[in-house]
Amino acid sequence: MTAQSQNMQTIPLNRLLVSPDNVRRTDRKADIEALAASIASHGLLQNLSVTAADTDRFAVVAGGRRLAAMKWLAKSGVIAKDYPVPCRVIAADAGKEASLVENVHRVAMEPIDEVEAFAALVADGSTNDQVAHRFGVTVRHVDQRLALAGLSPKIKAACKRGEVSLDAARAFCLVADHAQQDAVFRSLGKPLTHASAVRARLMEGRMRGGDSLARFVGLDAYEAAGGRLARDLFDDEAVYVEDPALIHKLAVEKLESLEPAYIAAGWGWVEINLGHGHVDGLANARLQPEWRDPTEEEEAELTRLRAELDELDEALDRDSVENDPRWDKRDDIAAAIETIRQAARVFDPDLMALAGVVLSVTRDGEVTETVGAVRKVDEKAVRAVRQRKEGKEERVDIAPDNREPAEPALNSSGIPKSVLRDLSAVRTKALRVSVASDSYVALALAVAAMASRAFLRSDLSGIAVAAHPAHIHDLDAMAARWSELGDGMPDDEGKVLDWSLAQSSEQLLSVLAVLVAGAIDLTHERGSLSDLRRQVTADTLAQAVGLDMNKFWVADLDYWTKLPKAELLSTLSTAPAIAELSEVACEMAVRAHAKLKKDDLAAKVWEVFADSSYLPDVLVTPSVRGDFVLTQAGIDEIAA
Repeated sequence: MTAQSQNMQTIPLNRLLVSPDNVRRTDRKADIEALAASIASHGLLQNLSVTAADTDRFAVVAGGRRLAAMKWLAKSGVIAKDYPVPCRVIAADAGKEASLVENVHRVAMEPIDEVEAFAALVADGSTNDQVAHRFGVTVRHVDQRLALAGLSPKIKAACKRGEVSLDAARAFCLVADHAQQDAVFRSLGKPLTHASAVRARLMEGRMRGGDSLARFVGLDAYEAAGGRLARDLFDDEAVYVEDPALIHKLAVEKLESLEPAYIAAGWGWVEINLGHGHVDGLANARLQPEWRDPTEEEEAELTRLRAELDELDEALDRDSVENDPRWDKRDDIAAAIETIRQAARVFDPDLMALAGVVLSVTRDGEVTETVGAVRKVDEKAVRAVRQRKEGKEERVDIAPDNREPAEPALNSSGIPKSVLRDLSAVRTKALRVSVASDSYVALALAVAAMASRAFLRSDLSGIAVAAHPAHIHDLDAMAARWSELGDGMPDDEGKVLDWSLAQSSEQLLSVLAVLVAGAIDLTHERGSLSDLRRQVTADTLAQAVGLDMNKFWVADLDYWTKLPKAELLSTLSTAPAIAELSEVACEMAVRAHAKLKKDDLAAKVWEVFADSSYLPDVLVTPSVRGDFVLTQAGIDEIAA
């Protein structure tokens, strides 16, 4: 483009319009208010490029968003409608080319550059509100950029190199300590793109704000008790409890406050169970209520409600009106009948005094109660009470398992219980043989049962398959898979089996692998038979998966300083540089090192093994057993 084809002019704003040659078709109005605020604060920093449209108007071929921002300012009364706009007038046949060049070669500012720019303005005395106003962004946006400005220099440099994504960098803002940020940065693989992996490592030992106990206690109550929270400025849902022990203490206190009401109702004791496991000392049975006869007042009200319900049903069947509002009234009547029925469920007071209530917290942070629990030490007394009541109408029974108390409606057909038991047994047998022949359904059923126990803390009724997650601080890869699986799991335990049956065999096997892995806990010490068995199991699994612990562990100085001096000297004698010596020279070298203090000796051993792939015996994967064959190369070596 030649100098003759363009010239600079000042043109009134109301004489400018968008040219059809402007190549930008999308996002023309994106962040117009932010751009307008910037123009109001700093003026128009870049001229518009226009072509003559008619006698007194000009079409903007480059700068459409700037034009829209200034028209927005004029409409808001910030500038005049005929505000003089500096423009570069170009030939009409060059308009589309000028628009294309400006939009194609535009480069957006890197987030870290914006971070440093905002930080410099604040350092010069500007407030966060002033920076937000000048650039037309929210105060929260400025706060977030300034939080990134507080990252360690190493992480900011890695962001510029592309080794750390913006999302991952944001996660580092959870902590202000540069040393902790750098330590986590070094421990994670590169490039670092997943914020979840950073949060998991930074927040080890902390509890998520969405944990069941945290939801039950309430974060406000936790903070009122002096607890501190770590909040992610970039993710409102990423909240972490700094003191899980305080949450546990407050949860116990809150449940204990419910105890007097149960005792006043006649129960003998109240047990608090926050572990979601089996409570020690309980019998495999619990009391179930009887159904007493309704009182005269209750019977009269039931008669009235049932008559009203029958009359309403006849009217609904007769009229057949779609979306009839009377269905809501019918639901209210049915609910009132059920309320009266449930009020007739009562426990025998004499047996209540020998039983109790177990209180726990659901995954949603709600209190759940198990009433009628019987301790093993009280089983004999319960039987004695029942024997004294022989000859009278039986008022209470001991359920054969921990199922909810059965209601008469479950056998409304009139079939005797014994017949129902026989029928269900026949069906169970048929299901067992059918599932045994259908590996996919069996796999889905196993995954559903194990997932219910692992994530919802409940058993799939009638299915004795369960996975009990071990409390292990996992590596990031496992933690990420476990978190991903939990996020995709239905919240309703009744939907877990349907969810499992909807998955493919490959997906089910993948889920099963995570669930089974989560149940592994082969940590042990030395000395007992169980420790030895765990080591054998670990060796077998390591062989099966081809585990190379050199990829997961290295003998650092901290490890060596924890060993006794005798073990250090014994290990030192196996170092390649010393083991290659003669027996006498090796013994002399070990004796020389024996004169060192323990910490100095540990440092020496660390230095000797620094460049080796040393593993203690407990971490070594045994060779796979098999037949050994003498190769020709071996025969030749022996012959030589």
